[in-house]
Amino acid sequence: MTVRIHPDPATANMPSQLVWYARCPTLTAMGLLANRGALQREFLREPVNLVSVRENSTPSVRQGYLDHSLPNLVREGDAATALWSYGLNQRSRLLAVGHTWHTVLVIASGRSGIGKLSDLKGRTLALPREAGAFSPARVRSLRAWETILGTVGIKATDIEFHNIVADHPSTPFGDIARREIEAVLSGQADAGLLFGAKGLELARAAGVKVIHAFTPDAIRRDPALSGLVELRTLTVDYPFLEANEGVVARLVKQLTSATDWAVQFPKEALNHIALEGKVEVPDAAEAYGDLIPEGAALGEEDWRIDDLQALLDWLKARHAVEATVELRPWQRTDVLNKAPEAADIKEKYKRLNAVA
Repeated sequence: MTVRIHPDPATANMPSQLVWYARCPTLTAMGLLANRGALQREFLREPVNLVSVRENSTPSVRQGYLDHSLPNLVREGDAATALWSYGLNQRSRLLAVGHTWHTVLVIASGRSGIGKLSDLKGRTLALPREAGAFSPARVRSLRAWETILGTVGIKATDIEFHNIVADHPSTPFGDIARREIEAVLSGQADAGLLFGAKGLELARAAGVKVIHAFTPDAIRRDPALSGLVELRTLTVDYPFLEANEGVVARLVKQLTSATDWAVQFPKEALNHIALEGKVEVPDAAEAYGDLIPEGAALGEEDWRIDDLQALLDWLKARHAVEATVELRPWQRTDVLNKAPEAADIKEKYKRLNAVA
């Protein structure tokens, strides 16, 4: 027998509201929910149509995800891009901050003569540069290199960087890691960096030499390795938030439930993460260790905001974002603590199509 779900009579005649959602292809709360269809089920009987940016190849949509100019966008992705886009157009608002702890590999070729991190002094290091106005991969790698070199007392003047031209950051599952490996194996660079589960997979496949592997546990324990933590931000299109705060509050409530689900169903969570990153389950398990629930968490705690402020200061010092960008006007973390509206459905959604 087929069971048909009939739309609520109160919303049956209302036009559907398109809401875009986007996440990076690693461990995110949104990724854990999206693969289970939890976001769509939340609004199953209501005029809210959630659509993934990842499944859309339109250039304007891809660019709108990066600079947050896409109307009705909810984004969980790297914090540096979110800060840059806010400085660009003030279109977004910050709802929560997340931390991703995953493996970071320092690699070299077998004939490089590099055996330990201190051997990097005087060497040429691979540094990606994506096409476009802002390169998230360059920010991530430069912060990581500064952190790693700092652990062995190597100064910026002691090394050189070899720029690796990569795809536009809007390209899903780009080839940055592969190009880094090519640069190392060809001798253009003496050493490179690989991140997360995909990095583990590619390092093994290419047969490169792993000089040092920073594990997620080590990165979390050691404050000196804070530059290896990937900060994520949950942001929302500001006009959409103003018109539909109740809808946003319900989305946030769903996203903050991802941690509890990962604790209750660890194997399923690991499988979802592997699916998100297009990697094998053992590589995902090694990349994130026991920190999957913590990595999926989103919050507004002081330590999270402090880490985001440190990233903003780092970006300002390198003129990567506008000097006028400040966190406080950007923040709407109060939405985290708001219960979904209990108002009448017609009243709740009467402005759903007010935002183009």
